[in-house]
Amino acid sequence: MRARLADLCRAIRGLKDTRGSTAVEFALVAGPLIFLICACAELALIFLVSVTLDNATDRASRDIRTGLTTNANTSVEQFKQKICDNMSWLGGNCISSLQVDVQTYSSFADLSNAPPPIEDGKFKASSFNFNIGPGSRIQMVRVYYEWPLITPMLDGALSKLGNNDAVVSAKAVFRNEPF
Repeated sequence: MRARLADLCRAIRGLKDTRGSTAVEFALVAGPLIFLICACAELALIFLVSVTLDNATDRASRDIRTGLTTNANTSVEQFKQKICDNMSWLGGNCISSLQVDVQTYSSFADLSNAPPPIEDGKFKASSFNFNIGPGSRIQMVRVYYEWPLITPMLDGALSKLGNNDAVVSAKAVFRNEPF
């Protein structure tokens, strides 16, 4: 009887032994934790790109609004370069990742007729123009930046293209000053 009691005591002491349990628990939690940290960091970067793109679009659009940028003295590539100059931290692939649409409208009600920029997961080239109107005309400047996603499953929450790149967009609508 005494031997059985000793065996039972040893078994109970063995159950209380927790050496290594923290390592096992961390091993179970580490994968999802690292994924969550990476997803949060990437989402923060996307929001930073969004704010930067919005500010760069406003700055470049100001040149259109004041008459400094016209169809005669500026090409689409030069306008893209103006935007990318204000987003310099993005590096060398800014111009190739940027899509710009500049349209002129006669009234603000006509803005709702703007063609959608993405069709079947790709940018629709026919909906992008670079048309700067004369003074006192309504302009809409739409800028789209392709951001490659690294974190899986984040693409379901964002606007994206067929290649799973996120689409970050900025828009400026204004009436040109009389120039």
